[in-house]
Amino acid sequence: MPTAAQAAIYNISVDHVTIDTGDFKRKGVGYNGISPGPALRFREGEDVVINVTNNLEESTSIHWHGLILPYNMDGVPTVSFAGIEPGETFTYKFKTVQSGTYWYHSHSGFQEPDGAYGAIIIEPKVGEPFRYDRDYVIQLADPHPNSGARILRNLKMMPDYYNRQQQTVGDFFKDVGKNGLKATISQRMAWGKMRMTAADVEDVQGFTPVINGKSTAQNWTGIFKPGEKVRLRFINSSAMTYFDIRISGLEMTVIQADSNNVQPVKVDEFRIAVAETYDVIVQPSDDRAYAIFAESMGRTASVRGTLAPRENMVAKTPELRQPPLLRMADMGI
Repeated sequence: MPTAAQAAIYNISVDHVTIDTGDFKRKGVGYNGISPGPALRFREGEDVVINVTNNLEESTSIHWHGLILPYNMDGVPTVSFAGIEPGETFTYKFKTVQSGTYWYHSHSGFQEPDGAYGAIIIEPKVGEPFRYDRDYVIQLADPHPNSGARILRNLKMMPDYYNRQQQTVGDFFKDVGKNGLKATISQRMAWGKMRMTAADVEDVQGFTPVINGKSTAQNWTGIFKPGEKVRLRFINSSAMTYFDIRISGLEMTVIQADSNNVQPVKVDEFRIAVAETYDVIVQPSDDRAYAIFAESMGRTASVRGTLAPRENMVAKTPELRQPPLLRMADMGI
């Protein structure tokens, strides 16, 4: 879990960092020398003062995603303020009027997909309608070996540049055998008119998903004692990836959605879109490791973290499921 900042006045530096997923290393942007940045913990009603110093050679910003605050503290360059120039320090001041799980990120250029993001936890003034013994942030992201600027350039050159699951002639003949020649040709022509294919599930592939900055091989681990209730604060800080979340052998009770309390509902799996947050409670009873498994919607990548009773335990990684294909119904047709 990222280190929590506990000071009355919070100081954040925007820095060059190295993004290391185990699959690749590249230059990125982070906060206080790390990516993701430190988890910021506030209390509801707190007067927040955050000094942000820009150590980059370009303008930067921090947007407090989902927080209700004065417009000039929202951190969106050219909309709510001018941005933070190299070498400058900007002081954000606002009162927290909400509680729950949120996140912060750069709103400048491609700094966010390049690593400039972190978690926010706001404790409520009054007690919550649920109990738990441990509390962990599960912050998902989709770092790519290509920089955000290079990805955009490649997509402008060819919109399916990163599609690794193109349909083949073999797929065409399989569909003919299943649906008939006329129906298959009609379907392919319909997709052609939209300049798409049924395999256009994800815009960009080839990334390595991470949990709190760690890939499957790096094995982020949360410790529990059997029988304890564990709160997991899922935050999807990806640039474009939707994840399907499940924990092998455990039922999850969803207690919050986008920081709002909900009627608790038990699920085996849920989908989290970009920028969404879901808080769940699990109660592992066995003295063994459990896999927190986040699988991309297109089934091209995944990350596994571990809930374990002891350090240095590794949960078994589930297999990726079959990649889906879009239907015309998915396109509203």
